[in-house]
Amino acid sequence: MDFDMQAAWLRRFSGDAQSNLGAFALRLKEALPELVRVQEQKSLFVKSGKITGVTVELGQNFYRLEMINGRLSASIGMVVRGITLNTKTLDPAEWFARLAQETQEASAHAQGLSQSLQQFMAS
Repeated sequence: MDFDMQAAWLRRFSGDAQSNLGAFALRLKEALPELVRVQEQKSLFVKSGKITGVTVELGQNFYRLEMINGRLSASIGMVVRGITLNTKTLDPAEWFARLAQETQEASAHAQGLSQSLQQFMAS
């Protein structure tokens, strides 16, 4: 992802980070339901809660974006066999760039696998 795209993501979130985080989390959950967990803060008398964060699990990494004290906080962690080995906090713009890169790589891998299976089945 180039600098202009990173800046656009950051500008979008700077305006109203809370509602944009909610919209982003729901869009991710819709696109990758088995890989995304949405964190919500629920009230006793309200059915749906306020979205406070989202976590995307890709391979051995997890990408977490959350609101902490009204500010966006981004981190990437490495998990091996269910154990988190390390977690690194980074700038949200860098977080978006890394997530975009890893999802693009995973998508390319899945497309390559799909093409190989199609060729095998056609033979």
